[in-house]
Amino acid sequence: MANPDNSNAPLKELTHEAVSGYPKAFLISIAVMGLYLAILLITSPGSAKGHHGHGNGEKSHATEGKH
Repeated sequence: MANPDNSNAPLKELTHEAVSGYPKAFLISIAVMGLYLAILLITSPGSAKGHHGHGNGEKSHATEGKH
């Protein structure tokens, strides 16, 4: 609830000095995470076509037992 006595008072602004190094550290960490993800995707075994043999003539669990 607003206080009517202070309605004309200017708002105080909370400020701080910029700290150097954070943008560089942020970019380095993003680059390292991107490189790690690329290595995981490149070295992962198999393909990303799914599991349970879909697409190669085998029955799936959803259609099993239905005629």
